[in-house]
Amino acid sequence: MSWLPRAALLLTGLLPALPLAAQLSCEQLVASAQAGLKLRDSGASLRQVLAEIDGSGLRERFGADELALIRRAVQLTYTGEVSVRELADSCEDGRGRARR
Repeated sequence: MSWLPRAALLLTGLLPALPLAAQLSCEQLVASAQAGLKLRDSGASLRQVLAEIDGSGLRERFGADELALIRRAVQLTYTGEVSVRELADSCEDGRGRARR
């Protein structure tokens, strides 16, 4: 099996089916970043990973802002600028502040 079909499975399989208006959760954002790292580790370039996000059906699940956030999270973790742990902590901190 080539990495491209696996990419689609990773990116769509890790994100549960959501209503169209659903808000992106921290768990989904982290799962997307982890999927991007798995693809990186299997030899996919950043360009290939980001292209897979665009073609994986996520456009039907999330709005433009949420897709941009997924792309940015994947890019930052792919390049090592941010760890998955830092991403998760930052997201949870942001959600906590938003609720207050």
